[in-house]
Amino acid sequence: MFTLNDILQGQQGLVHLNSNLTPDPGLIFRAAHHDSRQIEPGDLFIALKGTQSSVDGHRFIAAAAQRGALAALCSKPDPNVPDDFLQIVVPDVLAALHTTARTRVQRQQGTTMIGITGSNGKTSTKEAVAAVLSRKAPTLKTIASYNTEIGYPLTLLRLEPQHRYAVLEMGAQWVGELTMLCGIASPQWSIITNVGASHLEYFGSQERIAIAKSELVQVLDADGIAMLNYDDPNVRAMSAKTRARVLYYGLGEGADVRGSAIEGNALFGYRFTLSHQNQQERVQLHLPGEHGITIALAAAAAGIAADIPLAEISQALETLVPAKRRGEIKPGPNGSTIIDDSYNASRLSILAIATAMHAAPLAAGSKRWAVLGDILELGSYARTEHRATGAALATMVDYLVAIGDKARFYVEGALEAGLLADHAWYFSANLENRAELEAAKRAAADLLTHHVQSGDLVLLKGSLGVAMDTLLALL
Repeated sequence: MFTLNDILQGQQGLVHLNSNLTPDPGLIFRAAHHDSRQIEPGDLFIALKGTQSSVDGHRFIAAAAQRGALAALCSKPDPNVPDDFLQIVVPDVLAALHTTARTRVQRQQGTTMIGITGSNGKTSTKEAVAAVLSRKAPTLKTIASYNTEIGYPLTLLRLEPQHRYAVLEMGAQWVGELTMLCGIASPQWSIITNVGASHLEYFGSQERIAIAKSELVQVLDADGIAMLNYDDPNVRAMSAKTRARVLYYGLGEGADVRGSAIEGNALFGYRFTLSHQNQQERVQLHLPGEHGITIALAAAAAGIAADIPLAEISQALETLVPAKRRGEIKPGPNGSTIIDDSYNASRLSILAIATAMHAAPLAAGSKRWAVLGDILELGSYARTEHRATGAALATMVDYLVAIGDKARFYVEGALEAGLLADHAWYFSANLENRAELEAAKRAAADLLTHHVQSGDLVLLKGSLGVAMDTLLALL
C-alpha cells in the first residue's frame, strides 16, 4: 500500500491533479497495476506507453476507472472519464513510478530487502526464500516474475507496514540495469543463483553477464550479506566485489550452508543433509534435481541470516513445491508423465532438468523424451547454444522433439553426438507467425500421442516467447 502523498513527494511539484475534487494527500492505494484487467477497487492504474506505438496504457484509463481504480498515473488525461475520477498527470509515467516506489520504501526502514538475481532459478529461489522467512515474520515477495524496471517498483508498492522482509526478484538484460533497479530500492541482502548464457543477444558474452549480476553485491553496505552460490565459479568470485559479509551456499565443501549425503528420487525431490557450522538437519525436498537442492540451500542461507533455527528452516524447505511451469509433474498421454518446465529456457536450465529426468528411475522399456522449443535472446550465439544443448541431451534422452526456428540446431547437435536419426524430429516454424507455430505444436502433439508409451517421461521446455504451454494443453 502507498499514498497519494508518496506520488506527490517523489515528483517534487512536477504533477497536475486532473479532477474536479480536491483529493486528500493521505489517500491510500492498495496496489498499482499497468494492466487494466488486473485492477481491483482501491488500486492505482499506471498508464504506460509500450515499445510499440499501438500499445498505450492511456487507452485503458476509462476501463481502469470502471473496474474501481481510485486514480490513474498518466502523462495525458483521458477526457472520457467521470469528472471526479482522479488523474495524476506527470511528465514521465515510468519515472514517476520509480520515484513513488523509492519514496514508499524510504519510509519503511524496518524492512529487510533481499534482492535475488542470476541467469536461472530466480523465481523458484524467490518462492523458497519467502517460504522460509515467512516462518519468522510477514514477508512480501515479488509478484510472479515481476523483475524488470516496471515489475520491480510495482512489487515495492505492495509493501505493508507489517512486512519485515521483502524478497525481490531482479532481472537484467544489460550491464547497469541492476544498478538502476537498486537506485529505486537497494537490498540489504543479495542472493546470486548462477551465471549462465541467458540473454546473450543483449550482453554479448558470459563475462558481461557475470559483471552485470555482480552489481547486486557491489551495492551492499559493509553490514549487508552477500549469499553466493559456491558451486558456480563465476558467482563465487563475486566475493571479491563486495564489502558485505559473504555467506556461501552449495554442495562444495567450502560452502557455509551446505548440502550433502544426497539420495532418493531426482524427479520428485532428493533427500539431503543440510549443514551449517556444527548443526545438521535431514531434509526431504519436493523440488526436482540437484538444482532443487541449490534453490533450497539459497533459502536456507537467508533463513540463517534471519536467525531462524535450522530445524525450522528444514521444515519450511520440506513444504516447497515447484513453481508454476517450473518442473511441475503432470499426467501425459497414454499413461506417461510430463515434466512441465515450460515457463522459460536456457542451455543451463534445460540441462539441469534433463539431468534430473535422466537420474529418475524408469520401468523396464520406458523411455525419456525431450520436447523443446527455441531458446530466445541468444543473437549470434543461437546456433552454438542450441547445438551444445542438443549434444549434451544425446546421452540423457531417448527421443528429441524440436519445435521452432533455431530448434533445428538441437537436432543437429544431438545427431552429431550419437542420437539415432529416427529418434529425433524437427517441426519447423517461424516464431513471428503464431498460426504456423501453433500448427507445428499440433503436429508435435500428434506425434507424441501416437508414440509416447505408458511409463515414459516427457520433458516440455522452451523460452517464454515460444509458449510451450499451448502444446501442453494439446497433450
